[in-house]
Amino acid sequence: MLRASQFSTLLFLALRITVLSPLTAGQSFNPTWFPDWDSTNQVLFFGRGSPSPIVRAYVDAHQRGADIELSKDFPGIQSAYIDNLAAGPDGTTFIAVTLNFGDHNMRELVLTYDSTGQLLKTWDPAPQYIEAMAYSKDDDALFVLGGRDLPPGPYAPTYPLLIEYRRDGRIMKTMAPVGILKERENSFNLGGQNGEPLLRVTKDRIYFYASTNREAVVCDRDGVVLAYRSFSDAVEKISTEDGYHLVQTHQSDFAENGDLVAELLLWNDSTNNYVMEVVRLSMKSGEAVSVHKDSNSGRLWFVGMKDDQYLYLEHLEGGQNLYTQSAAGQEPKLLITEPIN
Repeated sequence: MLRASQFSTLLFLALRITVLSPLTAGQSFNPTWFPDWDSTNQVLFFGRGSPSPIVRAYVDAHQRGADIELSKDFPGIQSAYIDNLAAGPDGTTFIAVTLNFGDHNMRELVLTYDSTGQLLKTWDPAPQYIEAMAYSKDDDALFVLGGRDLPPGPYAPTYPLLIEYRRDGRIMKTMAPVGILKERENSFNLGGQNGEPLLRVTKDRIYFYASTNREAVVCDRDGVVLAYRSFSDAVEKISTEDGYHLVQTHQSDFAENGDLVAELLLWNDSTNNYVMEVVRLSMKSGEAVSVHKDSNSGRLWFVGMKDDQYLYLEHLEGGQNLYTQSAAGQEPKLLITEPIN
């Protein structure tokens, strides 16, 4: 059975696919599936949520390593759902995936691939679910965010949300008790309107986003909570201006100072018009500021924060262009003239 967060992501992808073309396993493709930005290591992935288990990664407009095809390593699977992706050292890639072998045999695994697309390691993170993950080169460790599939008990309010793993799957450190979130183990259930869980690791901070109540948390590297804020009210306020209402939250990311940045899909019933608005939510004040707003033509999609600039994708017939925007209100500028293909 799919977790609620996976089901919500599938619904989200089904709506967004109207402007993105699906991939076909085993074929050369332009990266036109759902983009996934690893802001910790500044790598752009394609393949998350795809019905065809192929992963491709880019640094700027240049492909990072070879394509990864999960079907060649798991030939008996009926389907594979890529939950999360993270860039590792020396061109490696970590993939959190749910594999369906049929007859109700589902396995959630973490896979490590090298830069040539060869499978190096497989390990099971159970009982923890992986809602988001990020590799830190400072620790040579993979940080994983998620709840746990455990029965109720005295440990329920205290089990860790964050686990620091060695690359081989051994636990190094556990952090951030689930009780810091309003809904505890249900804090990652919703996608769609509230967006997807998010994790970013820097040299001295850990940032994560729990989608159910739009909770953003800042921790030190030992998991001690330094700041907490729910952005539900701020998102509701800015998304209902001028007769609009929120339909979806697309990509989101943390800025270097801990602010949450998210792209909102808004609909106006009276004008039958929808817009894409990128907003920056202040961790200090809780206020929302519009960064970029435009009628949605499928042109620019917010991806994440690149060196504290706003990164966008432009969908083209033969590939995709990258744009950056340095400050709110400024027009995005083409990052590299060479399109991603």
